[in-house]
Amino acid sequence: MHINDWINDRNGNFAQLKKLIISMNLMPGLSKNSFNHLTEKLLQQLEKGADQEKLETIIETELGVTYGLYRSEFSAEDVARDILKWWENG
Repeated sequence: MHINDWINDRNGNFAQLKKLIISMNLMPGLSKNSFNHLTEKLLQQLEKGADQEKLETIIETELGVTYGLYRSEFSAEDVARDILKWWENG
């Protein structure tokens, strides 16, 4: 694959994943760009072949530490499952 094709694919994946995360309405009213960090971390792990458990850990950590959510405010399992489903069907 040519480097430009890889970059375009990755940018497309980033945009689609970010859109998916925003659509989950985890933090209504938050700027769409606020999810760039979480999106990048998750995309890197997906590219490395991370499993659902790994994604759940990242989601719990990031939403808790970076975004200040309590575990009771979201389901890391559901978020990770939806992201993996998107990745596998992409």
